[in-house]
Amino acid sequence: MLIIPTRSSNNPTRRKLAENYRKDESLIVRELLALSNEDAITRAKIWTKARVLVVGIRAAEIKKGGVDALLNEFALSTEEGVVLMCLAEALLRVPDKTTTDRLIRDKLNSGDWSAHLGNTESLFVNASAWGLVLTGKLVGYSNADKSESEWRRVSLLKQTLNRVGEPVIRAAMRYAMRIMGNQFVMGKNIESALKRAKSQEANGYRYSYDMLGEAARTMIDADCYYDSYLNAIEKIGAIARLGGPVENPGISIKLSALHPRYSYSHHKTLMKEMVPRLKQLALAAKKYNIGFTIDAEEADRLETSLDIIAAVFEDPDLQGWEGFGIAVQAYQKRSIFLLDWITELAQKVGRKMMVRLVKGAYWDSEIKWAQEGGFVDYPVFTQKASTDLSYQVCAKKLLANREWLYPQFATHNAYTVAAILALDKGCSSHHRQGYEFQRLHGMGEALYDQVMAHEYIPCRVYAPVGKHADLLAYLVRRLLENGANTSFVNNIVNENIPVESLINDPVELVKSWSQIPNIAIPLPRDIYSASFDENGERENSEGVDLTSVNELEVLQEAMERWWSGLPCTQEEVIVINPANRSEKIGTLTYDSEVEIEQKLVNAIGAQRDWSKVSVANRAILIRKLSDKLEENRTILFGLCIKEAGKTLADSVAEVREAVDFCRYYAEQAEHLYKHAEKKPLGVILCISPWNFPVAIFLGQIIAALSVGNTVIAKPSEQTSLVAIAILAMMKECGFPDGVIELVIGPGKPIGEQLVVDSRIRGVMFTGSTNTGRWLSQALAKREEVGIPLIAETGGQNVMIVDSTALPEQVVDDVIMSGFQSAGQRCSALRVLFLQEEVADKIIAMVSGAMRELSIGDPAHIDTDIGPVIDEVAFTGLQLHSYHLRNSDKRACLIYQCELTDSCEGGFFFPPTLFEISNLSVLKSEVFGPIVHVIRYKASDIDKVVDQINDLGFGLTLGIHSRIKTFSKRISERAKIGNIYVNRNMIGAVVGVQPFGGCGLSGTGPKAGGPNYLRR
Repeated sequence: MLIIPTRSSNNPTRRKLAENYRKDESLIVRELLALSNEDAITRAKIWTKARVLVVGIRAAEIKKGGVDALLNEFALSTEEGVVLMCLAEALLRVPDKTTTDRLIRDKLNSGDWSAHLGNTESLFVNASAWGLVLTGKLVGYSNADKSESEWRRVSLLKQTLNRVGEPVIRAAMRYAMRIMGNQFVMGKNIESALKRAKSQEANGYRYSYDMLGEAARTMIDADCYYDSYLNAIEKIGAIARLGGPVENPGISIKLSALHPRYSYSHHKTLMKEMVPRLKQLALAAKKYNIGFTIDAEEADRLETSLDIIAAVFEDPDLQGWEGFGIAVQAYQKRSIFLLDWITELAQKVGRKMMVRLVKGAYWDSEIKWAQEGGFVDYPVFTQKASTDLSYQVCAKKLLANREWLYPQFATHNAYTVAAILALDKGCSSHHRQGYEFQRLHGMGEALYDQVMAHEYIPCRVYAPVGKHADLLAYLVRRLLENGANTSFVNNIVNENIPVESLINDPVELVKSWSQIPNIAIPLPRDIYSASFDENGERENSEGVDLTSVNELEVLQEAMERWWSGLPCTQEEVIVINPANRSEKIGTLTYDSEVEIEQKLVNAIGAQRDWSKVSVANRAILIRKLSDKLEENRTILFGLCIKEAGKTLADSVAEVREAVDFCRYYAEQAEHLYKHAEKKPLGVILCISPWNFPVAIFLGQIIAALSVGNTVIAKPSEQTSLVAIAILAMMKECGFPDGVIELVIGPGKPIGEQLVVDSRIRGVMFTGSTNTGRWLSQALAKREEVGIPLIAETGGQNVMIVDSTALPEQVVDDVIMSGFQSAGQRCSALRVLFLQEEVADKIIAMVSGAMRELSIGDPAHIDTDIGPVIDEVAFTGLQLHSYHLRNSDKRACLIYQCELTDSCEGGFFFPPTLFEISNLSVLKSEVFGPIVHVIRYKASDIDKVVDQINDLGFGLTLGIHSRIKTFSKRISERAKIGNIYVNRNMIGAVVGVQPFGGCGLSGTGPKAGGPNYLRR
């Protein structure tokens, strides 16, 4: 049924790694405490040494200033710190003057820059603050985003000052951002970086170069990164004249840069395509006998990374070279077990491996991804001291295995350094060997000047190389790691913080805790509980980690058995798999008019008793159903895949949303009835679509049932099997007979029979605009006044992208929103507005990303895009594509994915990208995997919004911009139901609902409800 990658390794250490991926944090910490058994004398030596180091660092850093002082003054906890990060990330890659000026105004008009003057002795920080104060004052004279009437009211003098000043400000800000970038980036290219490194190499420092640019979205990107790595290896090798990888400079490699589909779901492809690439780079590094370290990435990529690394490291062509390395993140719960695996691999091959031990670079993201995914626990520790403890225990293990490993301790924390020195027992400072320390370029110099001078331990500088326009990912990680208020780097230059507070023993601190997990960070299942959400009392829906080999194996085994639980009725209407028209998955019997009438009578009869059931007891039943859905989720996954053509990832999200709806509406009903007893309407007709046969089907039903109504549920005829399965689960939970009646059949005759019936007291509908309009008109013809219609209909959903947007983020969102679920989401992207200066680049990237999409049977975990629902949908998409291809100059086909032979048996329509001249080309919503691109001028943004509003209907609008005032302006003017703004530089999305205009009437949960973004 479900096809997943086979487990590539069954050795006990790999299984232990998988078992500890999301293990209970307290259990892991107890294991680490048992391994950290240093005596009181050793701990005292560590504390004393750490204090000496801290005093020396503080004296040197306060005198010198620089990046550490800048990070302290403009920390991420300040508005000014966030503004600086946004400017440094975006300004240098904005190509046009109009948007550049908007960005500078937007950022510098906010923040109290004068408050940062004179707070430090650092000339660099004070000069930066003075420049920002003066620039902020000047750009404050005008605002290019004012309306025309407001603009006239600005004095001529201020306008003149602004026009004269803008070119100067623009140039000055770009120059300032380049200076800031130089503090973090070693050089624009490897040649300049190697040249700049000479002075520090003369002082004894070694280097490992990191070529900026991460996570290839296209194979063209991956080829460019590969060439960049190869070129860097050649250039580094040309100057590497020392003894070997330890003494020579090295390079750091990111696997995500070498392939656009670097994820567990594409494991087979990666083993086939990435392993040879990585081997060629490793052979080049071996040729020059330099270091070659695979950087650590997100936790969900580790299993795949280890398979790739093992395949390359075990290759006999690399025999005799000890420069291959791997980075290990101590904040991961499985880090100590990962070191066991690395040691075993080195012993198996008979060759030493370098190991760079770091604290970790994606902590904030890992926490949020786990919460969003509804996973059982986090892959990382939730307290900093636990990570520090893990680091020390890992360091101890590394030092004990120097026969097979070459430890590289990457840290800026003086206590951690002191602990490592103390753990290197039996060695005087003059005889330390077999390991090194590492620091980031531009940071930690004062610490390691002392270590190298007095401890005779070498230090290697991790030096990023690349254009400032590529700074984003690196800059964000550095600032998030070291800009936090709890960071050693952030606090070391703050004289108001006592030295002693910077050298706490993490072992003693952890031992003192009464509760080990951070009580301020709820487990993913508890993020909506009353302790963390003032309006919440519900449990988050349970997710499935589709990157966990253990979870997938259990899921695969369960889904193999799902067929026997599939409910079928008499053989009248055959239900087929849209991915394989020859596969029959069940049969249906359509209800007759008489049967529908009887079900309506049943619902009317049940309504009086159901309305008398207390809201608390109704909520108990609904929550029981949510648990039943999770208990039987493999059956629902199977039905979503086979009947609706959904991928496994989409099926998981669908069932989770349904569970969320149940718990949310149960909670809301209880809150509602706390204030006053509410009278239910009666019998509600719920008409749900095929594209969300679980979530929307149940969302409508539960909303109605929770407040005492009974329901006639009309699911789409394309996905009625899943509705029958859900109804059976509701019966098992104890919902009374007649409270929920299911009618099966085509929509038109059922609608004509029930909508006009005066016994139907309300209608809930999700579907096409035309059907929604008919429902509205039919209800209006009834004699009764005020029969509610809650309708979520279609919309010409658009995304507006300006030149400040990060292209990689735009591409990710276009692919996900436009093509995931085969474009069959009510909120799916239909029209992409691109500012003309960046249009060509983004179009090329989207096209390249489309080339990497896997289209086929959704039962395969590596499938990205499944089929459209049926022949009607398929034919409609074909006709639309034909129309655009033959529309003279109004439309141009940019790219269309190729279908393989395996798609011939199903309703597969290839993801397609068109460029069109304007919105008038589109006469109606195109419900499928087709995205239409329109270019626009920055000065015409109001005209773009007017075009969108003239459509007369819109469900969602996306905005990609780093300019807050730009996003706000569009949000206020656009007549759209839901607006999602991606303006945060690290990709957070903020949902805004100015009003509920989803075509006909507002619907869906309010803010704080189920994860509406899943659909």
